[in-house]
Amino acid sequence: MKRIILILAIALGAINLQAQTDSAYVYYWEDTMEDKMYYTPSYDLVVANESKTKGSKISIHLKDGEFRFLTAELIGLGNCVEDNTIIILFEDDTKINLTSWNDFNCDGSAYLNLTPEQLTKLTTLEVKTIRVTNGYNHKSVTSHEITNPRYFIQLLYAIDNKLFTLLEE
Repeated sequence: MKRIILILAIALGAINLQAQTDSAYVYYWEDTMEDKMYYTPSYDLVVANESKTKGSKISIHLKDGEFRFLTAELIGLGNCVEDNTIIILFEDDTKINLTSWNDFNCDGSAYLNLTPEQLTKLTTLEVKTIRVTNGYNHKSVTSHEITNPRYFIQLLYAIDNKLFTLLEE
């Protein structure tokens, strides 16, 4: 019986180790010249069409190791953006609707705040689908293939628990 438990424990450990290879986490580094600490996600969540010709890179903005807001860089959805929206559909079929608060710009940048309720959903529910829409020209992209449905859960857990990884040069 002990042998079976040991084999199961080793197998589960190997599965857990394999599952962590797609894990999102937070890097940090110190700028000693300016006496500042910087934090950034290990990678951005990509929302793209099948041909990868249009989409968005979604990430989080951190200040002093704390979550501030979501960021999105719209690509192939028009040169200029304004009043952008992101709809995130979760595995339980609930969703959140976000609208950018930053001004009209032609660099494709969108910044989106979250309510405490929306943030709770991102920390607890896996993402099923994301749609990004440029409010200026109404072009959109919907991604049904999310490479890491636990992206926000993993990042926000790392932030909440101050689990930062030193970015080495």
